[in-house]
Amino acid sequence: MTTMERLEEQRQHILEELADLGEIRRGSICEQFVESTGRDGRKKRRGPYYVYTYKEKGKTVSRRLTSAEQVAICQRQIQAFRRYQELTAQLLEVGERISDQALAGETLKKEALKKTSLCRSRSRKTPRSSVS
Repeated sequence: MTTMERLEEQRQHILEELADLGEIRRGSICEQFVESTGRDGRKKRRGPYYVYTYKEKGKTVSRRLTSAEQVAICQRQIQAFRRYQELTAQLLEVGERISDQALAGETLKKEALKKTSLCRSRSRKTPRSSVS
């Protein structure tokens, strides 16, 4: 198997894995606690409350998750997004290597053409006239 075939096979495997990712979501989930003072003057800590946050147009957007099921779904989607980022980085790397191989092959073809080319430059018998 040639290098180019191996790279194409790698590329196809990455594309198949990308297609199987399913639901993806960027961002993260944070635990949030609320401290308050009771009537007796003691501090109380309530929580954890789970908050899903992500950036949109340079601003942080937050949404409170109200159930353990929502937390689990969002965590799975965020994990899928992180895998998506890894796969696209791999796809870019493989694509560049394929492009380099193609370019190297094209360069070799051009060099072969240059070596076997019958074209010769002709020298001019009459000098160019200069325009004043």
